[in-house]
Amino acid sequence: MFTRLLSYIQRTASWPVIAGLLSAVGVLAFIMNGTDLPFSTPTIEEHSGGLRILDMRFFYGSEDVNRLFEALGTDGRRAYLTLHLIPDVLFPISYSLAFSFASAWFLVRLLPVDHPLQWLSLTPLLAGAVDILENLCLVVVNLSYPSRIDWLSEVASILTKIKFGFMPIGAVLLGIMAVLWFVRGRPSSQALEDTKQHLLPESEAPATVAGVRSQSRSTTTGA
Repeated sequence: MFTRLLSYIQRTASWPVIAGLLSAVGVLAFIMNGTDLPFSTPTIEEHSGGLRILDMRFFYGSEDVNRLFEALGTDGRRAYLTLHLIPDVLFPISYSLAFSFASAWFLVRLLPVDHPLQWLSLTPLLAGAVDILENLCLVVVNLSYPSRIDWLSEVASILTKIKFGFMPIGAVLLGIMAVLWFVRGRPSSQALEDTKQHLLPESEAPATVAGVRSQSRSTTTGA
């Protein structure tokens, strides 16, 4: 499954796709942080009396979680729940896909498509998954309030730290890829075309490519 996912991202990575995903990231970030919508961060922090939401803190514990939920009140907790269930699910999906496609775009131009380092293209998806898991933990804690689930609050705190750790690492890796691509120069158009043909599923590959694959399998079998 992961091999097919990697192949699909490598095959479809293009700047229009990346630009579209980055546009979605920008729009969602603005909705969550730059508006006065009922579920936006500024509105939620008004309900809390200025306490920062947990997603924007690097360190917090179960006491901090319960202190925030108490300060938010019923309306604030409902707004925080909406934030976690809609825009803050779409946001990590968008940014993780954007970074994944951008990484794949550079890596297929820097390394052979079957090189082990090509798997770096999927690491942004791990960051997005961690972000969503963090949100789900806080959703459960929110819905359970005033009952406390301290262990789940601590799990959410760990996931937040992991999320913030992934972000600079991903940005640095992507920056290194971009620098290497500029230093090494662009591959020829023919090399890119050969790479794209190699990434095609066998059912979609041109007859010549499919024939080479079949011949290769026959040779291997005969040997």
